[in-house]
Amino acid sequence: MTWYFVESLAAAPEPMTIINKDGQPREWTSLRAFQRHESVDIDELLDRVRADRDGETLERVVAMRGGGDRFVRVVPVMGPTGDVYGMHLWIGALDDIPTPPRPAAGLCFHLGTLQAQLTEESWAMSNLPEDIAPHPGTLSPAEMFRRVVRYDAINDLVSMGIEPDPTAIHDARLTVLHNDGHLMFWQAAARGRKDEIHTGMRGLNIDISDVQAPTISPLEALGLGEAAPTDGPAAALIAATASIDRPVIAEWIGKPPAWIDWERETGDTEVFHRDDWDRIRADFESLTPDQESVIRCRIRAFTDTGWQDIEMRCRRYPGEVGANLHVARISKAAATG
Repeated sequence: MTWYFVESLAAAPEPMTIINKDGQPREWTSLRAFQRHESVDIDELLDRVRADRDGETLERVVAMRGGGDRFVRVVPVMGPTGDVYGMHLWIGALDDIPTPPRPAAGLCFHLGTLQAQLTEESWAMSNLPEDIAPHPGTLSPAEMFRRVVRYDAINDLVSMGIEPDPTAIHDARLTVLHNDGHLMFWQAAARGRKDEIHTGMRGLNIDISDVQAPTISPLEALGLGEAAPTDGPAAALIAATASIDRPVIAEWIGKPPAWIDWERETGDTEVFHRDDWDRIRADFESLTPDQESVIRCRIRAFTDTGWQDIEMRCRRYPGEVGANLHVARISKAAATG
């Protein structure tokens, strides 16, 4: 019982490929090799989903070569142009109950307008369900990447969009800030397009956070990722967005400190004292890229009161995401009374 992900970014009838298995990115594999391994013939099913453009899930019982049957479910991932950009493909025993597929969405870039297009599913991947829709379907590249924390191969993707090559493929990982303040890890896949239908690039994002932790290693260059005493200063990414009422710790940089009571069994995200929320959030509105701020506040801790006075030295994270993400050095401070 396995979820595969099939990309169909090239113009039909160009072949589709397998790019992910159970959340793990893999070398792009031809469907022919995949079908030999799984002992099933599903070309016709996938071609039908690719051509239908209706976004409907397809389910079939497929005979295996050599005997036996397999249950197949195909969930299309639509692009902003109305084409099928990819497919979640489940293959399992007849009595298997498929798990929900991982979040995925299609996007594209048009060379003629220098604009990117996203689907509502693209927004949903990094937004809370209650966030107001619909969202803009057309963005500038800068707007599209505003929540990206780390994307080492972004220059390669941009080059693919402005110098389209239909034989070129892109496969990379990126770290993205969710609107609720946590970090996600995505697989990005793309193909260049240069045909009568589309000139530019078509791509897919797949959320693989459940199998791979987000990477934030550029911060190590700032010296914040180095090991620190368990009772000493801590380094973290602090997030604040319009969708949540409190600042939250998006990610620890290095080993989490032993003195901060941050891992709550109830899932409570109230790490900072609620009387300090406005002070911390105001810092996100005023701090400029070349500034460092110092904030006195309280954080949950293993103390008699359950709180520890701290001093946070904060800087904006590089790039547009810095409007909602700060790099913080957290140190114990004497109580102010």
